[in-house]
Amino acid sequence: MEFNSQRSIKKIKEVMNTTTISLESTATASDAAKLMETSKVKAIVVVEKNKLIGIVTDRDYTIKIGSHAYPIDTPISRLMSCPLISIEEDCEISTALELMEKNKINKLPVTSNEKITGMVSMSDLIV
Repeated sequence: MEFNSQRSIKKIKEVMNTTTISLESTATASDAAKLMETSKVKAIVVVEKNKLIGIVTDRDYTIKIGSHAYPIDTPISRLMSCPLISIEEDCEISTALELMEKNKINKLPVTSNEKITGMVSMSDLIV
């Protein structure tokens, strides 16, 4: 995988999408799908008692709901990927790429002081 070495010195906060959506873990798959559609996002951060606990992506939804493995009223806590893998906004792009490759993921919530500040995807980082 190639990436522009000049871009690799940039910080995540310079390339992240600041539109982020979160839902409580008790929300349903239907709630998540509607929110993804209306907000035009491909991932939702799952929270429980104001703590980040997981992520539900459009891919999770497609595989788990689209295949009828789970009903539409399933709580997103059953669909989410956890533990949540995130990255601090002051980290370099190269760190995010390594983290994504190591964990075989395409989206990373971006945080600052344990609060979500954005989302970054592999396509944001690759030239």
